[in-house]
Amino acid sequence: MDAIELIKKDHRRVEALFARFKGGGGLTGLVRRVTGSVPPRQRNSAVESICRELDVHTRIEEEILYPAARITEDADVQKLVEESLREHARVKEHVVWLRQHPAEQHPADQDVDDRMGALEQDVQHHVSEEENDMLPRLEQLLSEVVRGALGRRMQARKKELGATRAAPARATARKRRTTTARKATARKTARGARKTVARQTSRRKKAHAR
Repeated sequence: MDAIELIKKDHRRVEALFARFKGGGGLTGLVRRVTGSVPPRQRNSAVESICRELDVHTRIEEEILYPAARITEDADVQKLVEESLREHARVKEHVVWLRQHPAEQHPADQDVDDRMGALEQDVQHHVSEEENDMLPRLEQLLSEVVRGALGRRMQARKKELGATRAAPARATARKRRTTTARKATARKTARGARKTVARQTSRRKKAHAR
């Protein structure tokens, strides 16, 4: 895939995840946004996915795309790369904060909503500058062959980074399922105990009455 198309595809994926955090698209999403009734699990899943996507996206840009952009020695591109790196730094600060304040632990926390709003605004600004300024310029400066080679490198790196993050994510999911199962078992045991006590109490009352 062409490097520029790959970057744009990443942008659309992150935009869709922000919409999911706010309730999703369509009429259902609109109602959820208006009523503030987005399911906590959906919010948390969206936050985790956004952080993961931004991690990988910023890495492939900084490791592959931006060095290739610098090699062009185009003055405008050099300035845009510097600005993009500053924007990445702000995005990474938001991601660190969000990971320290999991949405599932703070389902109604206004700070989480505010932080997500700030992150979305910074990402939108970054996307706008890249798609309106940097990427069109790189399309002029880099040949189709070069962009294709960069795209293949970026895709390979995305797979590497995705695999690295998948193992801990799966471990977290297993831990969450185990905890949920234990809680369900504990609730079932408690209900059974209450029923047993109630039956024993009822029998004692009947025996006393006789």
